[in-house]
Amino acid sequence: MTGFFEKDKIKIFEYPFFFKLLFRFGNIPVTIVLSVYLIPIIINFDKDLINIIPLIIILALIYVVNRHYLLLYQIVPYKITADDEKIVCEKFLLNKKRVEIFYKDIENLSGCVFSGKMRGLMKVYDGRNKISIGFYDYIEDVKSLQTILLSRVNEDIYNHVVESFGLKRRTK
Repeated sequence: MTGFFEKDKIKIFEYPFFFKLLFRFGNIPVTIVLSVYLIPIIINFDKDLINIIPLIIILALIYVVNRHYLLLYQIVPYKITADDEKIVCEKFLLNKKRVEIFYKDIENLSGCVFSGKMRGLMKVYDGRNKISIGFYDYIEDVKSLQTILLSRVNEDIYNHVVESFGLKRRTK
């Protein structure tokens, strides 16, 4: 299939400015707000031991939010370039790695549309190099990126993804 690449040999996908900010720094205001709720709980902790329940809940929320953002920092590139053979992922937060994933090496597509859901994080797993990258549906022209990935992966992965939204399988 060469329909996507007849005009342009390379297609670039990036996030709008707002989502770059959100994915980079969104955990900071959430952590600050949750920490503000910790202050009265800690001050009144010795008066009532029942305060241990909201303390544990707030600490767990802070942990979950920041753990999720650490995952995003590792697997979400802010720039994805697609060509006929591979996708190149660049501009990860906190490191300057550059990841190349060849379509033939993709072993799994999961999350969001690839799992039959409307929104969320989509993951691409390169089985040969044991690398995962992720992207959200907020990336510019996400439908083209999804279509490129689906049109380039092997038939088993394509059929697995298509079954998740109840469509017919691709046949040779």
